[in-house]
Amino acid sequence: MGLHECLRNEGGISGPERRKLSIKEDLAAELSRERYALSSLLEFARTLTPDLGPHGIIRSVLRTAMGKSLIKEAFAYIEISNQTGEEFELAARAGFADEVLPDKLDRRGYEKLINETGHRYTAVPLVSSDGSGYLGMLGLGPSINPLLSLDTEATYLASLAALTSIALTNAWLFEREKERERLESELRLARDIQQSLLPQRFPRMKGIEFAAFSKPSEWVGGDYYDVIELDNHRVLLAIADVVGKGVTAALTMSNLQAALRALVSLLRVGHYSLVDVVSELNRLMCESTSPERFITAVFGILDSTTGRLDSVVCGHPNPMISRPGKKVITVESSGIPLGIVNGFKYQLCTDHLDRGSLLVFYTDGLSEAMYSGKSLGEQGTAELVAAVANGDGSLDESLHHAMQDSAISIEDDVTVLAVQLN
Repeated sequence: MGLHECLRNEGGISGPERRKLSIKEDLAAELSRERYALSSLLEFARTLTPDLGPHGIIRSVLRTAMGKSLIKEAFAYIEISNQTGEEFELAARAGFADEVLPDKLDRRGYEKLINETGHRYTAVPLVSSDGSGYLGMLGLGPSINPLLSLDTEATYLASLAALTSIALTNAWLFEREKERERLESELRLARDIQQSLLPQRFPRMKGIEFAAFSKPSEWVGGDYYDVIELDNHRVLLAIADVVGKGVTAALTMSNLQAALRALVSLLRVGHYSLVDVVSELNRLMCESTSPERFITAVFGILDSTTGRLDSVVCGHPNPMISRPGKKVITVESSGIPLGIVNGFKYQLCTDHLDRGSLLVFYTDGLSEAMYSGKSLGEQGTAELVAAVANGDGSLDESLHHAMQDSAISIEDDVTVLAVQLN
């Protein structure tokens, strides 16, 4: 029995009192609808977690809206690649068999679908947080839920769209963060692999000391150095710089390292000379890399008993020699970078190191570094070599102390290989 009937049975009420009761009933119904809408939106907020991903968010929204709001038909478009509204794809669809819903929409098609009238669905845009573009669209059919009036439904859909837009933005940020972490993990692995290709320890040879410093500007780089013992008094020294940076340069560097290591056995037994090794490396690089992916390098054989240095410079910064009490000099250049001209004739240069002399191979990341706001250049590099030669402590300590000077700013891959005759 209703409230009005009860009152009539009790003797009836006046017209003004009946109107007051009607207003109270309307307010109670409106409050009930508002409570329903609020509880529904709170349920949405709890389920829209970033780990669902953008498509998972959309499917969750439609599933909850259809179940909670008694909507039988719905669809959704989602922006492709999160470029704030240039192209959209149909991400989910339930019902609307007689409606034409393209698999993809451009911006014009999107706006047409939003603005068209005469359909039995309500198209709700999903707007980016800064209002600069669209993230997608919800298309919802009419609800048969008596708790949703037209006014309440409009407010409810607007709130639902705002929640969905926030959830989509968070999901895209979450995915980008996961992708960044995945890439960083792969780059750490690539860096570890690249570091393993460099000498883990230097040969122990009487009367000679080695030290090296290598720092890529990114996770991985294109610099390479090596020290390979040929016999008890001869050592092969190598330094190289692949043009470019990053993973591609690192892969090219690994190819060079593998090829050089394979040719060392021929060098040891005298079947190949140093020039033969360099020529073969040039051939291999020409055949396996594009012309723009060339490599500058220096290869040298140092005899620790005689101090003789045979070297081939391939378009690389000239190595420097610091002799005790003398000016720093440079080793003569002799050829073009590897990987440009197949069959290029490289020539050998010969120098002599006195006892106490310091030989330094380096990549152009050193000479291009900034020192107190100015480019280090060849002159500055020579001064740094002299400082290492005259440093206190071991060669390794002197080299790292010089390279870690706070006044030096390094922006490119930089590698330094130092050898000193004691």
